[in-house]
Amino acid sequence: MNSPREIDINQDFSVKSKIQRGKVTVIVLDGVNGAAYEAEAPEHGKTIIETAKGDFARVEYEIGYKIK
Repeated sequence: MNSPREIDINQDFSVKSKIQRGKVTVIVLDGVNGAAYEAEAPEHGKTIIETAKGDFARVEYEIGYKIK
C-alpha cells in the first residue's frame, strides 16, 4: 500500500490518464489548499478519507483478506 501522491495540478491531466487497468485509484481534490492527491485503494477493504478542521488530513486503509 502506498501513501497518497500529490498530483501536479499545473500540468494538464485528465481522469482518463489516471486510470490503470486492474487497479482502483482514489483521487482527492482539496479545494482548501488548492491541491490534488491520488492513492491506490486496497484490493479488499475500505479507503477512508479523513479531514481535520476542513483540511485534507490523511487516507486510512482498512484491509481485509478474502477467503475462497
